[in-house]
Amino acid sequence: MLPDWMKKSDNYAPPRDGGAFVVKTINSIGLVLSRLKVQRGHEKEHALPAVLKLFIVLSVIVLISVTQSRLLLIGVLAVTELYLSTWPAEDILSIVKACVFAAVLAFIIMLPAMILKPYGIGNNLIVILKVFLSVELMNIFNHTTQWNHITGALRKIHIPGIFVFTLDITLKYIVLLGTLINDLLTSLRLRSVGKNNKKYQSVGGVMGVTFMKSTEMSKEMYEAMVCRGFTDDYSGL
Repeated sequence: MLPDWMKKSDNYAPPRDGGAFVVKTINSIGLVLSRLKVQRGHEKEHALPAVLKLFIVLSVIVLISVTQSRLLLIGVLAVTELYLSTWPAEDILSIVKACVFAAVLAFIIMLPAMILKPYGIGNNLIVILKVFLSVELMNIFNHTTQWNHITGALRKIHIPGIFVFTLDITLKYIVLLGTLINDLLTSLRLRSVGKNNKKYQSVGGVMGVTFMKSTEMSKEMYEAMVCRGFTDDYSGL
């Protein structure tokens, strides 16, 4: 015979707790990680070499920066937008958002000069257009080139190896630590029942574990570099 207390059903209804911070943080980290992990964009199998694309993009940016021809700027803008129109809508939106943000920031910076000197508004608008185009070209290059190809291209144009190494390792560890934070926040959300009145302690615990893990990973990487006889000569993957 079962005791009476085992026959009763539990009707525990925990109080609601929004948890919006954890959910938003997980979504934001997941979005960034998906871009860094995959980061294949529109790079085709027989695409131009990354170093050639980098040279073309930098040359065009320098050209539009020094030119005074509005016709040339409109031409570059037309060609860029025509190429961009062949992309999926979500990729176009992500690029346009970054370009519009940069253009708005440039507009805010130049707004006092435009108010004090109205006769120079035309030149200020041209500068804003140049900012928009430059950011758009760099975003297109980023979307069409993998990270390891970008770092390889930087090495081929004789950028110091220590700079390329720092950039490459930083990107890799952003992915690793971001994945760790994402897993910790997911675990926190799954284990949270009811209302959590100690959210700051929970977040502090996540950041503490991340700091300890990053310290451990940096020590392991340093020891691995010493064991392999690293000599600052880094050619990339």
